[in-house]
Amino acid sequence: MSIVTTGQYDPEKWEVKSFISATHTESVSLFRGLIAGIGGIIGGPSETMNKKMNDIMRMLTSKLQTQIGADEMVVGTNFYFSEFGREQSNTFISGVVTGTLLKAKNKTGGSRKNKTRRNRRI
Repeated sequence: MSIVTTGQYDPEKWEVKSFISATHTESVSLFRGLIAGIGGIIGGPSETMNKKMNDIMRMLTSKLQTQIGADEMVVGTNFYFSEFGREQSNTFISGVVTGTLLKAKNKTGGSRKNKTRRNRRI
């Protein structure tokens, strides 16, 4: 079970099963919003908002992992974030992850063509 951002996979080993997605929304605390606002006034990155987005990304990945089995893989994952709300006390960050769910192809039997045979003289 793995989740990767690349869209490439071995079609001999994997087959497309479906589209898969997960969503997660969290409110931004008033304290976190004030610190981000102060950072916006003086300039520079907002570590508090970056931490919140990383937390949401981890939560999305966790939610996606609960949807896939041991013989499945998600490729071509994309993360999307939106911030909405009009006031600092009422701000939310919503995250969405999407991808393509692949299922491992079943290998039945074996092939003898790769095995070598010794030629015996009679």
